[in-house]
Order: sequence, then C-alpha cells, then structure tokens
Amino acid sequence: MKDSVAQPRKHRSVARRKLFNNSFSVICLLVSSLAIVVLATLLVAIFSTGGNWLSFEMLAGSHRENNPEESGIGQAILGSLVICSICGLVALPIGVGTAIFLEEFKPKGRLLRIFHGLVQLNINNLAGVPSIVYGILGLTAFVYMFGAFSPIRVNDQPDHEIGATYFYQTKTLGGQYVRFPAVPLIQPVIKIKQGRNASKINGDKFKLNVVSASTEKSKYANQVNETVLLGTEAKLSSRNGNQVYEAKTIGGEPFDFPAEATYSQFAKIIEPITVSNSDGDTFSLNVLSKSEPIPTDPTILAQSVFADSPDPNKRSSASIFRENSLFHLHLPFSKSVLSAALTLALVILPIVIIASQEAIRGVPQTLREAAFGMGATRWQVVRSAVLPSATPGIMTGAILAMSRAIGEAAPLLAVMGGVLGTTNHLSSLMDKTPVLPVTIFKWAGDENQGFEHLAAAAIIVLLAFLLLMNSLAIFIRYRYEKKLS
Repeated sequence: MKDSVAQPRKHRSVARRKLFNNSFSVICLLVSSLAIVVLATLLVAIFSTGGNWLSFEMLAGSHRENNPEESGIGQAILGSLVICSICGLVALPIGVGTAIFLEEFKPKGRLLRIFHGLVQLNINNLAGVPSIVYGILGLTAFVYMFGAFSPIRVNDQPDHEIGATYFYQTKTLGGQYVRFPAVPLIQPVIKIKQGRNASKINGDKFKLNVVSASTEKSKYANQVNETVLLGTEAKLSSRNGNQVYEAKTIGGEPFDFPAEATYSQFAKIIEPITVSNSDGDTFSLNVLSKSEPIPTDPTILAQSVFADSPDPNKRSSASIFRENSLFHLHLPFSKSVLSAALTLALVILPIVIIASQEAIRGVPQTLREAAFGMGATRWQVVRSAVLPSATPGIMTGAILAMSRAIGEAAPLLAVMGGVLGTTNHLSSLMDKTPVLPVTIFKWAGDENQGFEHLAAAAIIVLLAFLLLMNSLAIFIRYRYEKKLS
C-alpha cells in the first residue's frame, strides 16, 4: 500500500524536476538569443553607418577640425599601437614574474604566508576595479608624481630633463629660417612660475607656493608669508658667496632661492654668429644696422638680419625651440604617452597575474616532482618544466589583456586628455598622441553629422584589431597545445 502511494509522488517529483530543467534551459536560451540579437543589431547599425566611410585615406589621415571628409585615424592607430606596446613591455614581465613568485615560491613562515595571502587577495580585488579609478591613480602617480616635482607649464623648461636639445630660431631677410644652439644662462631677472624650495632671511627653509591673481585670498590667508603671485619678479643677488634670486611674498616677507642657469625665451642678435639652415649648411650670419641698405643679392639676403628695426618682419630676435630625442624624459611625466602607457599597464597587470597563475596551476604536479627527482633546483624546475607547459595559457591571457588595453578610453582621458590630433608626428615618450578609443568617444559626441559616420568607421577598425588579437590568442594556444601533446 505504501509503495503504491509513494510511486505517484516519485513520478510527480521527477516530472517537476524535468519541467524545471526544461524551463531553465528555455530561459537561458532566450537570454542568450536576446544578447545575440542586440549585438547583431549594433553591428548592423555600425557597419551601415560607417562602412561607406572606410578608405585608405581615412586609415592614413589625421583629424581635421570641422572637416570630417578629410579626417582620418592614422595618428590614432599609431598612438594606440605605441601606447599598447609600451604597456605590454611593462606589464607582461612584471605580471608573469609576480605569478611565478606567488605560485612557485610560496613562503613557509607564518607571517610571510599571511602577507602572501593579503597580496593575493588584493590582486583579485584589483582585477575588478573600474578602469577610471586607475586613470585617477595614473594622474596622481605619473602625471603629477604625488606633487614631488614642480608641475610643468606651457613654454616652461622642466627642472629635471634628459634627451632634449634647445636652439634659437630666427628668420633672415631672405625669408629663410636659421638656427643656432641655445646656452642656459643665469638671467638677471626671472618671473616665478612654479613652486620651489626657498629660504627666509633668517635661514628657515620652506616650500614656496605660487597662486594666480584670480585665486581667492581665503585659500592662502594663513600662508601669505609663504606665497607669491604667479609671475612675481625675482632679481639676481649674492648671499654668502652664492648667487640667489631674491623676492618678497604676498605678506612682504623677503626670501631667496638658488639661482640656476635657464634658457631665455628670446635671444637678441647683435653681432655675427654661426648658424645653420634647414639643409644643415652652416655659415656666419650677417648682422646689419638699420642705417644700412637692404642687400639685393638673394644669397646675401638669405644670410642677413637687422640688428634692430621697428619693422616686426625684420627684427633679429630669435625664439627658443626644442627638439626631443626618442628617449626624451622629464619629471614629472605630465600628460604624455609614457603616463598613458604606465596607467594602462596598471589596468591589465592584475589580469595578467591571475591568468598566468591559472596557467601555472594547470601544470601537473607530477612534472615538478619528476624534475626534483632528477636533482633540479626550484628555479630549474620553473624554467625548464613549469614555464614551457604554462606558456600557452600565459600567452593567451596576455593577449586578451592587451586586447582590453587597446580598447580602454577612460584612463587615457584622465592622464592624457581628449587629444584628437597633433601638428607634429610622435617623436618622444613625452609627447601627446591621439588614440582610437578616445577619438571614437570625441567623434561620437561631435555635433557635426559626418564625425558620427567616422566614429562608426573607427569602431569597425577597432573591432578588427580586437578580433585579430583574439584570433591570435586562439591560434597560439592551439599551436602550443598541439606541440606539447
């Protein structure tokens, strides 16, 4: 009797479970189908909007303000490739090395094990942090370097710099531009443009603050004796046998700071000097007085300037210019390619570490034991047994992390700004450059209808890059797994 009652209940329970499983399968299928439909709709909209704008000129060109027909993404593609290359060179070795250390060289002491666990916990948490947070971190750490160095303003020479060559350039009477080397000199009077370490008359040292005239007085009311207005003049003087610049704070407190040789923004040409033209030819520049007649010989005109003239087109003052080498660096990094690359390295670093750890964990323990049994050291086991087996997973994770980096816009907007185009080609790591994600973001919000089509075309190019990188990851994994098997 009991068996006959329990049998229908059992059948009803099985039927209920089957119904639940089938319902759940249908729901998952509907959700997946919805996602595919949304993706397909977006792709169709993007290709229909920007497909006709794809051309070689668009791929090789650069941004033209209010002229979408002649604009392109050549500079943006180059900028993205350069930044992602530097990002990979920084993040991949550090990430893989960290993963090897965390997995293969685990500490045995209790305190070190606790520290190891905290590091692992933080890495897992950092992998889920929004990229804009990394952008703020990069802005603080790389652009301003926590305020440890004076910020670099436009047309100012950085205090700490390597790889830059300064020269003066002027225009001759024949319309030819010539240049000559700039030499840093201690100027008799300078204008204070940035904060620095200074000393009071009694010898007390302090950090000099610089504020603009529009700054509210309440913000520096308690520091008037340590603050000056932007552009305050400081005069050269001597104190204890050392050359210093002297000035007064807003509160009237005298102070001084060491005099340093700097480049003047302009140089007055009053006597013949050796210059070079754009072809690299060197010659002695003729300096004519205003009373002398203008030469008629084109060759002499191309090698002459007036010593003094009221005509702005004939003035012989030369403006300073700077040529940067490929490895030009200054502190802080400011808004530059290097700051952007290091920030993106922070974004993908946790991803690289976790992916490399998973690949290393996938190596059979028996492989390690066999290597130890043959007398190999810990490092020999890692180098010769673990890493070759984990390489497919490590490389796959690294490429997928780089595919994320090439599509990030928020961190780059924070550390480099919304650069759409530059007049000069990328020549050093301290330059700014447009990148694909930021270009798409700026074009998509432009009022000009043509830039909306260009943004769609740029999205297609970016999708092609992502598809290529993901395909490369699949190919590398397949090739290495086939080789190892």
